[in-house]
Amino acid sequence: MKLNNIQVLRAFAAVAVVVFHTGFAFPFMRPFGSFGVDVFFVISGYIMARILDPQSSSSSDFFFRRRVIRIVPPYWFFTILLYLVALRIPQLMGSTRASSIDLLKSLFFIPFTKGSGLIQPLLFIGWSLNYEMFFYLALAIGLLLTKKRAAWLGGAIVLVTMLACLPFAAQNVIAQFYSRDIVLEFLLGILSYYLCRAVPSATARKLRLPALLICLASGLLLIATQGIFPRDTFPFNSSRVLVFGALAFLLVTAASLLSQADWDTKLTPLVLIGDASYILYLIHPYCEYSIDRFFGARFHWLRGVTAPGAFIGVSVSIFVAVLLHLYAERPTVRFLNRNFGGKRKSTEFAPAK
Repeated sequence: MKLNNIQVLRAFAAVAVVVFHTGFAFPFMRPFGSFGVDVFFVISGYIMARILDPQSSSSSDFFFRRRVIRIVPPYWFFTILLYLVALRIPQLMGSTRASSIDLLKSLFFIPFTKGSGLIQPLLFIGWSLNYEMFFYLALAIGLLLTKKRAAWLGGAIVLVTMLACLPFAAQNVIAQFYSRDIVLEFLLGILSYYLCRAVPSATARKLRLPALLICLASGLLLIATQGIFPRDTFPFNSSRVLVFGALAFLLVTAASLLSQADWDTKLTPLVLIGDASYILYLIHPYCEYSIDRFFGARFHWLRGVTAPGAFIGVSVSIFVAVLLHLYAERPTVRFLNRNFGGKRKSTEFAPAK
């Protein structure tokens, strides 16, 4: 069964990242929204724990195969498309170069350093997918060893890998990438799921109002922490997970408890944006870049850093993403699951019950 509240959080996270990449800042605020990735990671841990839980209504059959089907085709399509553009029109691509080695590393989720000095694949937004695929692989290994505690074992593999990479982070790009504490946010998602599962439905109903207040407060604090509070208010430079990860944990846990207490949102447009959030995440930089380059260059008020330009960039990105989701992603995922994802009926985009 799909949880609408979690889908709305996906919409919130995706739109926050889209706003961040416009470069726009509200008056008396800094640009904000990159915390959407932290929310995504906690949601991912929550959903994967739910899928792998033998007591849940979800099924772990063909787990890794179905995650690959869900993640890889759109990512490969847009990565290859970007590579071809970089090959033919390199002046549009900034630090992205049409390197076949970089293409292979990108397609197979191997971290590497680009010309910009950042550890990013060709499709730069795909850096987070390297973590996602690592997390899925760890869970798949856990599932092979024990179905009963697959999520916890997979989480332990993530933690041990992070700790093992720490001593080599200064010498090796891959070790540096996987030693970052942001991977702990997947574990927070697992913890969130099992914490919610331990709360009886009757108790969850009694906690509706506090959970709603925590949900709203966590979302607002994510915005305020990044956009308003002085940077030295929180330990930004020491641990991202202590700030954004902790707030994302509260946000996801509270939203899940509200669903469990029968306060699952019925706002269909927001749920649809949540369904389309993966495509939105992949394509939005290039929608915004196109608007900025072809319209913002002629009309200053359409640049992404302006309020009208940011609004148009975000709106166009959402519109294109929803169209691609409805007419490309959704039918493709269903087709691939039906033919290659095992005999179980696909529930990837099933309506909530």
